[in-house]
Amino acid sequence: MLKDNKRIVHIDALRGLAVLFMVMVHAAATWNPYSSSQTSVLAYVVSGLGGLAAPLFITLLGWGLLRANLSHQQRVIRAGFLFVCQFLVNIISPHLFEPFTPGVLSLMGLLILTEPIWIYPLRQGRLSAQAYFLSTFAAVLTLTFLAPEIQGVSSWNARVATNSTVVLVEHLMLTGTYPLHPWVLFAAFGATISALPDGEHRRPAIAFVALGLTYSGLLLIHAWRNQVAWALPSGTALLTFFPANGPFLIASLTGVILLWALASTRLHVEWLAQTGRCSLTVYVMHFFPFAFLHGIDERYAWSLSQSMLVTFCYTLLWAMIATQWYKRYPTKTLESLMRSLEGNIRMRQQRTKGGS
Repeated sequence: MLKDNKRIVHIDALRGLAVLFMVMVHAAATWNPYSSSQTSVLAYVVSGLGGLAAPLFITLLGWGLLRANLSHQQRVIRAGFLFVCQFLVNIISPHLFEPFTPGVLSLMGLLILTEPIWIYPLRQGRLSAQAYFLSTFAAVLTLTFLAPEIQGVSSWNARVATNSTVVLVEHLMLTGTYPLHPWVLFAAFGATISALPDGEHRRPAIAFVALGLTYSGLLLIHAWRNQVAWALPSGTALLTFFPANGPFLIASLTGVILLWALASTRLHVEWLAQTGRCSLTVYVMHFFPFAFLHGIDERYAWSLSQSMLVTFCYTLLWAMIATQWYKRYPTKTLESLMRSLEGNIRMRQQRTKGGS
């Protein structure tokens, strides 16, 4: 494995890829012309790649959490920092979210807080890595297929509306844009990859990819023959993102495995790794222009091709910004700020203990 300052380059590159996918899907959602249909080329390209952004992010989080073995204090600091970042994203994007709408950052914070629970069987050796993932996969998929109603309605407005503490908790756990169920599955998958010795995951991964591609392909054929939507962010379709239904979980896990396999062998791209090292910063900052430019496509009546061009240019622009920023100011990022907070609190505690 290639490393840079004890960092694994292809893991950072995967983080960079995930955040750029996220930028792309948000740009497309902001500047998608109203005249274009959900089955357009833009919708399928962005849904296919953008739909892997959050699964990849959460998988990488699970991978890192098993290795980090955080203390209780570190979990609280990191989770709290992510919750604050989520609030910041919400208030600079009022056209998308309400101030306390849970999102992918609050999901990551919640996963960090609850890590001693969901990762316990693996960390304590109660189950083998394969048994741990299979049991988590079976539990999550069973609940998703047999009780889909617990995830709430497939409506963006309903999933972002947060008008009470009770609704906030429901959104965090089940009914929001990125609730703990079923997204904990991806964190468990990442932890499983982290626990497996190199090489032991190849056969199971190949088998899962084969089954996942076959299952998703059959659903695509069924959708085409019966003239129904195959995949949509929300609404009536075989695969939906809000909520993340069973077919989406299978398809996105398949995609994550393929991306991980590609990254571990070929994705040692330094500029992409540099983007990944400030992925939290890129995620938060890329929302700022949306606050001022979210209606620009209406004003100039952009066509589908114009929207596609702007979406990809905006994504590449953030790749260039992230790379140059990390090269010049590697300590001026949200990631560095979070680590500084951890270090300052640790030093204060040590001084307090020393004084007593």
